[in-house]
Amino acid sequence: MNQRAFQFVIALACVLILAATADAQQLAKRGTYTSTFAWNSVTKVYEGDKDHIVVAGEYTGVNLTDGGQSFLHQAAVVCPAVAVVDKGVGSNQGHCIATDRDGDKAFIVWQCRAPQPGARCEGDFQWTGGTGKYIGLRGKNSFNAGPVPKTTTGYSVWKGEWQLPD
Repeated sequence: MNQRAFQFVIALACVLILAATADAQQLAKRGTYTSTFAWNSVTKVYEGDKDHIVVAGEYTGVNLTDGGQSFLHQAAVVCPAVAVVDKGVGSNQGHCIATDRDGDKAFIVWQCRAPQPGARCEGDFQWTGGTGKYIGLRGKNSFNAGPVPKTTTGYSVWKGEWQLPD
């Protein structure tokens, strides 16, 4: 009977250690981060007059936070977007949905401007809510994005802050 009690105590200690570790890994209520969203794009170009085009696209990939920070590290991201290009200057806007490993989603609305063809697009985005642990998510952020030349792939560098309701 003593051996059985000892095994129970050891099993209980393991459960308590795992529970404490899980609690320590819960998402904080606010923070800052830097990450890279690596993506592949599928786009369709609509040509207007000589100096005017519209590009509709979808950018799909993964977000990797610097140092493996817990906020949306290794999240799958999809961003439907529209770009209007007038005389080589692109005004871009869209939304993103980032889905973490637990299936919880964070929502983004963004905009950026590319000063010339082939230049990286610099802009800002806001967290606008989410599901699960990201309900009520807010925060202002900056980013720059651009393709790898002669490919449909590219990356965006995200930097900013996030906050969840208390």
